[in-house]
Formats: sequence, structure tokens, C-alpha cells
Amino acid sequence: MFATTILALAAFVVAAVPRPWTPVAEKDGTVSVWGRAYAFASNSLPVRVSSLGQELLAGPIRVVCADRSGRPVEWTKHGSWTHEANAESVTVCGFDEAQEVTADAVTRIEYDGMMEVSLALVPGPKGSHAGIGRAWLEIPLRPELVKYFQYYPFPWGKCENAGGVKGPKAWPFLASVWLGDEEKGFCWFCESERGFVEEDENRVVEVVPGAGETLLRIRLVDGETELPRTWVFGLEATPVKPFDRTWNANHVLHSPQMGVGITIKRPETWWTAQRAFPKGDVEGSIARAAKAGVKTVAFHEDWIPIQNNATSALPDFKPIVDLCHRHGMKAIVYDGYELSPLDPEWGRHHGDWLAHDAQGRPTSAWFREPGQRDYRSCLASGYAEKWLSRVKKAYVDLGIDGYYLDGTISPWSCYNEAHGCGWRDAKGRLRPTYPIFSVRKVMKELYEFVDARGGIINAHQSGCTCPAVLAFSHAYWDGEQLATSTKIDIRKELDLDKFRAEFMGVNHGVPCEFLCYPIPGRWEYEDALALTLLHNVLVRPCGFGREAEFAELWKVLDDFGIADAEFVPYWKNPVRVTPESVKVSVWRKGGRSLAVVSNLDPDKTVTAELTLPSGTKTVEIPPFRMKLVP
Repeated sequence: MFATTILALAAFVVAAVPRPWTPVAEKDGTVSVWGRAYAFASNSLPVRVSSLGQELLAGPIRVVCADRSGRPVEWTKHGSWTHEANAESVTVCGFDEAQEVTADAVTRIEYDGMMEVSLALVPGPKGSHAGIGRAWLEIPLRPELVKYFQYYPFPWGKCENAGGVKGPKAWPFLASVWLGDEEKGFCWFCESERGFVEEDENRVVEVVPGAGETLLRIRLVDGETELPRTWVFGLEATPVKPFDRTWNANHVLHSPQMGVGITIKRPETWWTAQRAFPKGDVEGSIARAAKAGVKTVAFHEDWIPIQNNATSALPDFKPIVDLCHRHGMKAIVYDGYELSPLDPEWGRHHGDWLAHDAQGRPTSAWFREPGQRDYRSCLASGYAEKWLSRVKKAYVDLGIDGYYLDGTISPWSCYNEAHGCGWRDAKGRLRPTYPIFSVRKVMKELYEFVDARGGIINAHQSGCTCPAVLAFSHAYWDGEQLATSTKIDIRKELDLDKFRAEFMGVNHGVPCEFLCYPIPGRWEYEDALALTLLHNVLVRPCGFGREAEFAELWKVLDDFGIADAEFVPYWKNPVRVTPESVKVSVWRKGGRSLAVVSNLDPDKTVTAELTLPSGTKTVEIPPFRMKLVP
């Protein structure tokens, strides 16, 4: 009986870790999660970090301090031990001691590989009123790993927050910064600058390349400072979980396309999803989509009359879900980050639940039908609990297959002190919080709920690949920050390094789809596909009827079987090709090959010459277009 009870309890603990992750394990100072390991070896912070069996660090993660006079602090004692361990997390306590100062760190490693670190600098044994003149967190990464960067937050409408690491870099405070290559990487993230002492506000986060190591340096303190002082931040190696190579077979259709500047005609009679079916041809639209190969339909905000209130769905939406199911398609629905004045909770809670800017005003103000202007909520507020209860209930009541989450995983800046965001610096200025840990908590709970029921969490995050929040999605949809900009030529601005850093998915562990709002003559589906297919990433069509433009492509890829084929990308040179503007990636399976040949010259038609085992083949390709070659 006793043995049976133990087995039952063990099964319960293992089940607490959602798929595809495995329980956290700890042995001899090394904490292991799926695909990664963090070794402490009697230090306050990890001395080794591996991902996919490869070491990421060039040396131990370290805190570099100087005393008030600028003399370097020498750590003379070190120690760490496991404080608590279970299937979901392991907590490690550690210290580095010097005469002037002691660094105490408490690190909780969760099953997805996220490390939440509380780092406190306190006076050492020399005196109880000691101070410091400098404190830097330095993460020495192997130089060959640091090919690309991606950070958040970023300026909307620009291509600045992702790209190649060609030399030293310096930025102001960033809520999240990731460095890595095409397969793996490492991320530091933090909710605010609270506790930072900055000498130069534009030089808080640095990348310092070197022959033996490339440093990711976080300047916690630059200037004379009294102790104690504490910071809470996160660390995580990527990829966060096994990459789902079958995602592209979902053939997602977004219904309808929504974008800044699109004028929506006020409907004479409001009814659910009317904008998706403006002519009322619901059955015909869904049948044609299924015939074209659509497997998943993502319904935008129209499925509910009150923005992001999932329990406000009108009775005529459930038959649309059922109709999708009868045609063999999944139905996922929009929800997100806004609170509507039509919401019954608005009156009592909008002051506490909304995100505020530095002037105390609500942020974001999307207008939609029926007449309402919706404002950005903050998941660090009580809104989180209400929102979770609603989306869970709607999931069950409507029999949907998941959620398309618009902006939900992005830790938007918030200054609302009413719910604990925002903070005052030494000059009394109100500064922002990026509530990463709050967003993470919500996403974990929703992911566990939806995934246990076989559903999908599809995150539209626009420029945020912070793994602490991205991990709890089955796929992400990225690119709106570029699609709505009239200030850039995407074909010239979105280079290959930027794409590999942010939009490829595999190095983060979550599949990506690319968002394209077609602008005739400027940026169309064909342009986007020339870039995305080189990276095994698909573009999602927007609006019933647009699926016809993808039917042939979907069929070719499915017939070849790319889900279980070997993908050899262009940077591994699977095929010799000229001229330089042409890139070739190849799927290989069972002795067959399927190549995507893209001309990335935005202005010129070229004749590409491919050197294949069977001989030389020439292909003429227009500017920024691709062709599939068996």
C-alpha cells in the first residue's frame, strides 16, 4: 500500500510539468531541464550553461565590483547549495564574499529553463556601512555563439531591435536582450531599472566582443552607492523546448485582416464575425477555405462584441466553430490585452487594471465596432485573474481549439502605481515597469490549461522573443511592427541577419509565422515568401478568399512532406548558386530534394545558376521572388 501511494504521488508530480517539458533534475550542483543544463559548482551564479549539448559560456557568470575608490573587489569565498527541489523547479542559494561586499544570489530554475535571480549586494565582514563604486553583471559567452541579437522594447515601425553582432554594442536599459546563433542562444531580462545606478543612461546594456569571450554586460551600478542594494532579473538559455516541425502543416488563415489605417464600415446590423463574412456567405467561405487546404482559422476580434471579454460571445458564433469542425478545420479565436468601456468590470476597475503612461493616462486606444475605444490593460493587475477565468470558460463553452493572443505575451511598459507598476527614481521621476513575471505567470496557467486539452496558443507578439513569455506559446506570429510602417522599405531593411535573429523560431524553440499586410507594388505575399521560405517559415494569409493564393504552395510542401524532411538552410550551402543575390535552401527526404530559390535583389530580375548533382540548372527569377525547384 505504501509503495502504491508513493507511485501515485510521483505520477501527480510529473503531470504537473506540461508537455513537451520534462521534470527539473538536480545533481551535484547542476540543474537540468529539457535540452539545457545550468551548473553552479559552489558559485553564486552559473559557471556553465549548455544548450543542445553545447556549452554557451566562456567562463562563469560573474558580478564585477569596485569599492568607493575604484579598486577592484576580489571575491575570496564562494558557496552554493540546493535549497528546494521538485519536478517543477529547483532553488539554489549562493554567495560570493569579499571583505568589502558580499553578493548573495537566490536562483529559481523552472521546468522551461527560466532562471529567476534575486541578487543582493550587502556589506561584507569588514563593516556594516560599506559602499561600492561599481557593480556589473557580466555574462561571458563563447564568441562563436554570439552571431545575432534581439531586444525588447523597440521603436515601432523600424528594424533596429534585431540583427547581426558585427562589433561592440551599447543600449539604454532593455527589458530583454537575447544573443545567439541559428540554433540556440542566451537571454537576460529584467522588469525595470529599479536599483540601477547609471552613469550613462545610453550605456546600461553592452555587448563586448573579444577573442576568448563575448561579454553581455549589464551595468547595475556606475557610481558611489551605499549598500544593501537588490536586483531581480531573469536568465534563460534557448531553445526553450523541442521545435515543432509540424507547425507549418496547420495552414492558418487569419480572418479577417486587421491593420492600422483600414477603415471598417459600421454594420447596419451587428452580428458576430460579420466582418469576416461581409456578404453573409459563411458556409461558402468556410467550405472554400477547407478545399484550398486551410487547417486552422484564426477569427479576429469580431467574434465577441466586447473587446477581450471572451464570455460576451453571441449565440451565432458557436455554429461557425462547429462548421469549421465539420470541414476538418480548427477554430482559434482572438483575445488580447485591452479593456473595453463596454465591459461590465470597467466602471469599478479601469483605474486599477489599465496600463498608464508617464503622465498617468491610459495607453493605446483602439476603436472598434460596436462603438467602443479599448485601452491597454496590464497583467500585473487584478485584470489577469478575471481574464483567465473568462478565456477558460469560453474555451470549454464554445468548443474552440485555442487562442490567437494579440499582444498578450508582450510585457508592455506600465507606470500605473495603483497596481504596483511604475517606480520613482532618485529625482522623483516616474519610471516604467515591464511586467515580465506577471505576463509569464498568466501565460503558464493558460498554456497548461489549453495544452492539456489539445489546443493551441498562438501568440502575436510583434518584436518580443523574450523566452520567459514566448515559451508558453505553440507558435508566434511576428512582423506587424514592419507591416504597418510607411517609413521603411522592408525588402531593403529586413536583412537575413535580422530575420535569423527574430523570425526564424527554431533558435528560440517556438515556430514562427510571418505577418504580411499586402501593399500592392510595395510589399506583398510573394515578397515575404521569398524571404521566409528560405528559413522554413510560412506567411499567413489574411481574409477569406486569400487562401487561394497559398493553396498550390501548401500542396507542394505537404506532398513533399517537409514536416519530417531534413531542412538544409542557405547558410550551410546545400547548393552552389550564382549570383550573390540568390539564396537556396533545401528540404531532403528519401533521396528526393525540394529547393526554394529566392532572388533577394529588390530591383533586378536575375538568371540564377544552380550547380546540382545532376548538372547545372538555370532559373529566371524576378526581383524579390522565389521559385520551388524539385
